Amino acid sequence: MTDALKEFWCDLATELFDQKGLETVFSHARNVVTGAVIVAAGTCATHYGGDTPLPGGWSLHFAGYAVTAVGVLLLLLNLLSGLRSLARRRHSRLLRALTILLYIGLSVRLAQVLVFVRAAL
Repeated sequence: MTDALKEFWCDLATELFDQKGLETVFSHARNVVTGAVIVAAGTCATHYGGDTPLPGGWSLHFAGYAVTAVGVLLLLLNLLSGLRSLARRRHSRLLRALTILLYIGLSVRLAQVLVFVRAAL
């Protein structure tokens, strides 16, 4: 049992540090934060009641929905990129499903936190 555990930790360390797994995790985390900030900015803009000061410009309400859609698209693309990486490593379907649920939950929660922080300022 201990040999299997040692082999698992050795394989995990090799994958994280030697095969740039940790770099990939931080890259995806940075992309999630960026997407969540864009979604939060769009969401805040949709609740703004004023008109745009520029003539011929979009109303801020409509532009907020467009920005939110772009942020959601970026989050989905990052999720698909991560799932593609997991598929290449032949992880189980259960791990992929858990990854999707965790990713969506963290993205929504992060956007909520950013909106709350913005509202408090």
